[in-house]
Amino acid sequence: MAHRWARPLTLVAAAGLLSLPVAGLAQATSESDVQANSPQVAADPKSDSTTVFPANKQNEPTIAVNPVNAGYLISGSNDEQQQPPCGPGPVRGPDVPASDCSFFPGVGTSGVYTSSDGGRTWTNRGLLDDQLGWKSSDWISDGDPVISYGPKPDGKGGFTYAHGARAYYATLASYKPGHSLYPPNKYPEAQAVSYSDDNGLTWSAPAISTVKDNPNDFNDKEWVTVDATPGSAFFGRVYVTWTEFRSAGGPPEPVMVTVSGDGGATFSSPRQLSPAADNTVHGRQGSQPTVGPDGTVYVVWEETGKQVVATSRDGGASWSRPVTAGAVADIQDPIPGANFRTDSFASIAADPRTGSTTVWLAWVNRTVDGGRVVVTHSSDHGSTWAPLTTVSTAAEGYAFFQGLDVAPNGRVDVGYQGQTAKDPSTYGTGNAAINAWYASSADGSSWTTPIRTSSASSDPAASAQNNLARQFWGDYSTLVSTNDRAWFIDTDSRGGVGCPAVDAYQHAVAGTALAQEDDKDVSGVAAPAPGDPVKPAPPVDCAKQFGNTDVYVNVITP
Repeated sequence: MAHRWARPLTLVAAAGLLSLPVAGLAQATSESDVQANSPQVAADPKSDSTTVFPANKQNEPTIAVNPVNAGYLISGSNDEQQQPPCGPGPVRGPDVPASDCSFFPGVGTSGVYTSSDGGRTWTNRGLLDDQLGWKSSDWISDGDPVISYGPKPDGKGGFTYAHGARAYYATLASYKPGHSLYPPNKYPEAQAVSYSDDNGLTWSAPAISTVKDNPNDFNDKEWVTVDATPGSAFFGRVYVTWTEFRSAGGPPEPVMVTVSGDGGATFSSPRQLSPAADNTVHGRQGSQPTVGPDGTVYVVWEETGKQVVATSRDGGASWSRPVTAGAVADIQDPIPGANFRTDSFASIAADPRTGSTTVWLAWVNRTVDGGRVVVTHSSDHGSTWAPLTTVSTAAEGYAFFQGLDVAPNGRVDVGYQGQTAKDPSTYGTGNAAINAWYASSADGSSWTTPIRTSSASSDPAASAQNNLARQFWGDYSTLVSTNDRAWFIDTDSRGGVGCPAVDAYQHAVAGTALAQEDDKDVSGVAAPAPGDPVKPAPPVDCAKQFGNTDVYVNVITP
């Protein structure tokens, strides 16, 4: 749930990008794709068939695998399972219109799901807010979840895997209604981190890595990673990055970082990694950190027309100037054939093999015939970067929302979604289909032929913003790898259906203020005025399955 503004479209040809058949890797197979948020409402086995919009809306999934025992995985997402139904009722009140599906104040949105069998089956554990530590805190979860595993504290000031691994869950958070610093209709977002020592069954109270009490500041799009290599001088250190929008959600917008050396109990004062000067053409967004086996921290983010990477060799105490890693041609927003928002934010992963100084990036560039996943790497701690290599092909459609990881044996894995459309010039129910895809490489220069990993297609028209003005698919997908498996988690609407009344409304408000979200979509849309298109009421105008987006885990054998 992030604030975005319009950006110019850039059209480039695919000249100079390499795409070669792979050698040395067998063709991968898709084992399964399963719903992670199962059942849709925690502890309610009937909820997959009874939940209605917006409680049936999940997106922006994250996934992490236990480095000690790969049978255990944790995933999460923006999860509205506890949001009240649209329209009048005991929660929203008797006088709200039936078209009101807005986020309800005080209801969290960061879901937790666990697997103990290698990702083949999953259990919905509810929201972070259901945990005792969150209940007794001043905070509610606000989504944008990211999960990362690392070692546990050893009780002596260090860290160890001797007793298993600790998972960290980073999320946006805001003050609960009634708090003295809770301002009306404003959400001064904090970055909160909880940890779990039992593979996601229970979570600590949130540690606030940063908070801005000025309602005009908006911290957004955080990411978390852990130094997971025992030989590193900074083994166990936790890093969180994000963008700090300092003017009501717009520019200036520096990329920030904070560090924890005590297992997520406390975090350092935030440091600024980028300039804060206005950059109204695009901005600085989509930061993502990773850590190499020698403790080098790499942080990527997107600036106007490029992906840049800053590094730290001293555990986050000091940082290099950003280095350009590759050119960005932002994909169309929206993708032709749909109208959900998109981005070209990069995924980053370091080669975990001892002695390696290689780090990998993947993102999606726009080409003359759609979006293509591109990959680059640096073998000198991010100082210089290789030419871009193309991973996806036209056969998968318009690619978007990739995930990247490097397995312990050095294999590079990429998952992504691809959309095809019957008519790219319009959007609506039945027009587009989205599927998940996977490819891998032994060296980054040649890639396996992409395989489809989704067993059913998704219609983006089955999704919606809470204000109903656009479709909604989130902002990212993620992937994690071991030597034997890769897990790609993505948004999926196979259980949902479109709504012709919502389709018509989206066309009617396209390009107007009514189509815009505010920071958290609290008010829904801009204030209606006489003559505005009439917003549909999902309980009356749509089928029960409208708006149902789940998160699915694609289990892959490389």
